[in-house]
Amino acid sequence: MRKSWLLIGCMGVVAAVTYLGDPASALSGSLSSSRPQLTTIAIPAPPGQIPAKWLGYAGPPRANVLLPADYDPGTRYPLLILLNALANNYDSYAEDGIVARLSGLDAIVVMPEGGSGWYADWWNEGERGSPGWESYELGTVIPTILASYPILPQRQYHAIAGFSMGGLGAVYLAGRLPGFFGTVASLSGFVDPGYFAPVTEVGMWATALAPFEGNGNLDAVYGPPNGFYAQGHDPVLLAANLQQTRIFESTGTGVPSSAGVKSLSVRDLGATAAVATGSALEAPIIYPMNQLYHRALTAAGDDVTYQVHAGGHDLPDFYNELTAVLAWGFFNPVTTDAASWINNTVATSGQLWDIGYRFAQPPSRVVRFQQTGSTLSISAAGSAVTVTTSGGCAISTPTPAAISLPSQACS
Repeated sequence: MRKSWLLIGCMGVVAAVTYLGDPASALSGSLSSSRPQLTTIAIPAPPGQIPAKWLGYAGPPRANVLLPADYDPGTRYPLLILLNALANNYDSYAEDGIVARLSGLDAIVVMPEGGSGWYADWWNEGERGSPGWESYELGTVIPTILASYPILPQRQYHAIAGFSMGGLGAVYLAGRLPGFFGTVASLSGFVDPGYFAPVTEVGMWATALAPFEGNGNLDAVYGPPNGFYAQGHDPVLLAANLQQTRIFESTGTGVPSSAGVKSLSVRDLGATAAVATGSALEAPIIYPMNQLYHRALTAAGDDVTYQVHAGGHDLPDFYNELTAVLAWGFFNPVTTDAASWINNTVATSGQLWDIGYRFAQPPSRVVRFQQTGSTLSISAAGSAVTVTTSGGCAISTPTPAAISLPSQACS
């Protein structure tokens, strides 16, 4: 089988890595150290994809890369992509103490820039363009990391995770690239943007700072709340996309945990405000979202570990969730290949296991791909599609369609 992750470079432009910061950091790709090393790199986006106004710093988008202790560039390592939360950036996990708690993980951890963009290519009245966060993460960040660092090739060793908005991004992007990611973790994730719509999606527009950047379209991120583009980005409706993926889902109930109470007891005004705000967010929003998402994952027959705990949307409880998922394990065995699978998408192009696809025009509805043995079924998309097999066969067809996949490679 030709490994599908070798094909994802076709999804976007592979950017050259530029090391930022002090000279020691710049050499981290070639020097070993007895301690984990944190390096900041630049991963430029294709022109127009992530305009500078969506970044809080000058220059192209950045990423933090945590290299394990005794890092050896001649050895291959597991990969964890850790996506930032809302109102955070690539450096927030270092600032908040999350990185320090990853020091014992024998893996390369990449924390790419996600801004406050909700890990989506914004609808923007059908333009589906700038900012293009999902295309950036899938088509630029991942191929760049694979080209720049020694990553183990097996699906078992590729994980994606995030807190809050990062949890939404993790479960959505894992479903966009199921043949690559074997494990996904959502920690207090904003996993059901369709919950309490349209209020939720207007809130996404506002918290993404769109109105401050001149974008007055309330539905800029996902389009109309009940429209196909919003549905095609809602993890609750896309649960079947993760049927062969290990899933860790955790959420607080909003009732302050012992960790939250302890932070309150230090009488620090900032900690008090954070815990109070976190409880107010977790109870009415994050907890019910995760309850609905867990029901959807279970109904789809997914392999999910679900942990509900006291606590809110705050760092003390995030630390506990991180401890729990590290104990659960990011890199346990998973399905190597899937002869039968389902994937629902609104993307114009992508890679599903060993099948690449590209629509002639962006889909006008949620499209279901379903492979059963040697037959690939594609629902109506409002567009023709070209499917590329692992053997290099390119098949173009109107939709809906049922394709008999060739058993031999094409010349």
